[in-house]
Amino acid sequence: MENQIRVGDVVRIGDISGLVERITLRIVVLRDSEGIMHVIPNGEIKTLSNMTYGWSRAVVTVSIAYKEDINRVMEILKSLAMEIYNDEKYRRIIKEEPSIWGVDSLGESAVNVKVLFKTDPLTQWDLARVFRLKVKNEFDRLGIEIPFPHRTVYIRQGDGISLDINKSRVSDK
Repeated sequence: MENQIRVGDVVRIGDISGLVERITLRIVVLRDSEGIMHVIPNGEIKTLSNMTYGWSRAVVTVSIAYKEDINRVMEILKSLAMEIYNDEKYRRIIKEEPSIWGVDSLGESAVNVKVLFKTDPLTQWDLARVFRLKVKNEFDRLGIEIPFPHRTVYIRQGDGISLDINKSRVSDK
């Protein structure tokens, strides 16, 4: 009612996110990414987050292996982000130069770097997908490892459990 949301915005109301399809005096109708329609009574709305009001942000976390040279990787990410920024196809939807926020976290099996693009509303998700594809292709070309979780399993002797490595199965004795 106070112009916080409009039909066509993407919002989060409580734990439901979706595209606003209808607003009436009594309800807001959202359609989520799976196509599910949610009808939310206005009286139940305590918190509303509008993800597309005025401008949006594509936030991409790029994970790299601990063995990689983080400074080199951040230079590559900056170069790829600027490539997109300077591309006429995307330049019209990007509001300002992309930002490399640097190391965002040290994960269990990866160093996570955060890259951000300020965009027109509703374009952030497509732009993030384009950037991720460029990153994947460039990392493959340069041999930069995008890690995946893996575990080392230790088996104690003498607990009545044996591991037959040739048959790849665990059995009780």
